[in-house]
Amino acid sequence: MTGDSRRTFGVRLQTHVWNPAGDKRALLLHGLGSDGTSWWRIASELARSGWMCVAPDLRSHGRSPGADDHRLDAMAADVALLGDGWDVVVAHSLGGAVAARLLDDGDTGRFTGGGVLIDPVLHVPDTAIEELRALVRADCGELDPAAIRQAHPRWHERDVQRKVLAARLVTPDVVDGTIDDNRPWDLTDTVARWRTPVHVLIAGNERASTVTSHARVALDANPAVTVTVVAGTDHSVHRDAPDVVLAAVDEVLAQR
Repeated sequence: MTGDSRRTFGVRLQTHVWNPAGDKRALLLHGLGSDGTSWWRIASELARSGWMCVAPDLRSHGRSPGADDHRLDAMAADVALLGDGWDVVVAHSLGGAVAARLLDDGDTGRFTGGGVLIDPVLHVPDTAIEELRALVRADCGELDPAAIRQAHPRWHERDVQRKVLAARLVTPDVVDGTIDDNRPWDLTDTVARWRTPVHVLIAGNERASTVTSHARVALDANPAVTVTVVAGTDHSVHRDAPDVVLAAVDEVLAQR
């Protein structure tokens, strides 16, 4: 995906844990401009059902260390340090791209049940890079809660407030590094190698979705992958329709 020859090293991620004594283990990966607390609703519901949920702040997000390397390989190396044997990974947007890298390593037993990827960024055409940069930069830094409420009427008030807090900690250089360190951005070859069941939830608002037609072709070509377009949702499907995400977790585990 990139010709960058920098040595990849991991950093110790800040993690948020729900129900640490749970007998099933879920790994939750957030998107660019967010943090692990964005999973509070999904994690709380899973915890009530006996799950231990671990949601890290990705590097340069939340309370995790900042770094000068934002390649997906580096982010995946961080997450890999959290261990193997997860029953499921649930990942959104940038987190979905990180999960795509980890799902490619299918023989390690990292995800024994599979994954639920929420509008993952698997492919960004070079012609769309600058538009993406502008959109993500506008979604980080100091945000107006009233504007978020107006743009996302289905979000819980806690989602609004957590987004404001998380976005404040993401600086423009992190946005630029994440985009520029991963050009050309194309994970479709990785999709072809997924072997565990993966359910992909795509935003119903086509203009808000990050799943390109090129990525959709790759997803549809892998028999281990199922896809649902979630009507009435924007890019953050887990905030708009958490019940759909929870149902997708059940569906993936049923395929084991």
